[in-house]
Amino acid sequence: MRKKPFIVIGIGALVAGLAVWGFLAGREELAIEQKREKPVNAPSRVVAQDGGTALVFDADTQKRADIAVAAVQQTARRGEIAALAAVLPLQELIDLRNAFVAATAQLERTRAAMEASRREFERIEALHNDDSNVSDKVLEAARATWRGDEAVARAAAEALGTVERGARQKWGAALVEAMAKDTPLFRDLAEQRQVLLRVAVSAGSSLAKPPVTVRVDAGDGAYRTGKLISAAPQADPRTQGPTFFYAASTNGLLPGTTLTANLPAGAEQPGGIVPADAVVWWQGKSWVYLQSAPDRFVRRELPPAMAIDQGWFVPGGFQGARLVVRGAQSLLSEELRAQIQVGEEGE
Repeated sequence: MRKKPFIVIGIGALVAGLAVWGFLAGREELAIEQKREKPVNAPSRVVAQDGGTALVFDADTQKRADIAVAAVQQTARRGEIAALAAVLPLQELIDLRNAFVAATAQLERTRAAMEASRREFERIEALHNDDSNVSDKVLEAARATWRGDEAVARAAAEALGTVERGARQKWGAALVEAMAKDTPLFRDLAEQRQVLLRVAVSAGSSLAKPPVTVRVDAGDGAYRTGKLISAAPQADPRTQGPTFFYAASTNGLLPGTTLTANLPAGAEQPGGIVPADAVVWWQGKSWVYLQSAPDRFVRRELPPAMAIDQGWFVPGGFQGARLVVRGAQSLLSEELRAQIQVGEEGE
């Protein structure tokens, strides 16, 4: 009976020992697991140098990251003035065409009637003068008919002139002539192969005369080119400045919309073209990467630039520089990763 307490004590000691062993084994396994899951920091490619930092990418790394570099293309462009471009509905101009056709037809009818009555009067007058038994009353009736038809023809001509003058007040001589003669330009507009743009510049603009072409931002990342028709006879109520009519391809331009237009102005100035794919955006600013050495790249803020079809035109910028034209986003990602890694090590 005395052996029973020793047995209980032995069993308790064994259980405690197993518990301690299990705890220690669990901690060791947890430590191994945490060590296994701890991210392995890749070596930073960011190095300090004079004027800032640079990213170091050797030739093999550049190839894997699909990085391409090219010399900045140099060119010359004129400055631009921003303007508002309204895509005008054409129904009013089409209705004007119908009114013009009707007034023209009426004028032709009245002139034909006037010519017929004039010839009839002349015939009767000749008979009257030859004592051909034509009374004065018949002669005067023919004269009255002719004069009446003449008055109707004058009224029809005045009605047509009123239509033309009213149209010129709003649309200008060039568009009214195109409408009146049903030219290919008017047919393209009426059949929606082209759209009519009214481009308005601000009051006090330095624009001496309207340029032959204008670039219109269609809102889809591309530009449409408008060709000058004429100056418009009315100022724009919003800008209080001069307005001009342009015709542009219908592609993506809907009547009733207002877009941004750019009109060339001033003298040409030299500069570089930065492709759109070379620009990255970070912290609300646009940046590019320049190659400072065969294996080094530095980030630079994009100077004030003009948006063009190929990307950006930077007046006087990046002359002689080599620009990352593909893979700039990979460089930015690597630079930001290095910054995050340094921050974590500081903690």
